[in-house]
Amino acid sequence: MLRVTGASANQLKYWVKIGLIKPLKEGKRYLYSFRDIIKLRVVTNLKNNGLSLQKIRKGIDNLAKVLPVEDDPLARLVIFTDGQDMIAMEKGMYFSATSMQRYFRFDLEHLQASILEIQSEAADMDDESLIKISSVGT
Repeated sequence: MLRVTGASANQLKYWVKIGLIKPLKEGKRYLYSFRDIIKLRVVTNLKNNGLSLQKIRKGIDNLAKVLPVEDDPLARLVIFTDGQDMIAMEKGMYFSATSMQRYFRFDLEHLQASILEIQSEAADMDDESLIKISSVGT
């Protein structure tokens, strides 16, 4: 289990204790479902990339509130972090799982190319205007 999830034994024990993960318990053993393993991998990845457990928990709780009960939000979404926020992507839309604020994604190279093209067209128009003005004056 530790190899599959990347979590340490102490992390697993603590996360079960605080209710972040709720595996089935048989005697002294815990049985983890496939969904539990997905959740553990996501939590471990977010933790390893600098996101606090408090923000992870808040993000998971928020996602559970807005997504259908039968869906496991961590299995359905692409989730990543910048170390400050838990960012989720669904169907090309990005949003903060902790604040539920939407993010817009821009292709900066395409945007810069468009700006340069507009500037070039504007410069060409200015050159044409100068030619018309000078031919009228002669």
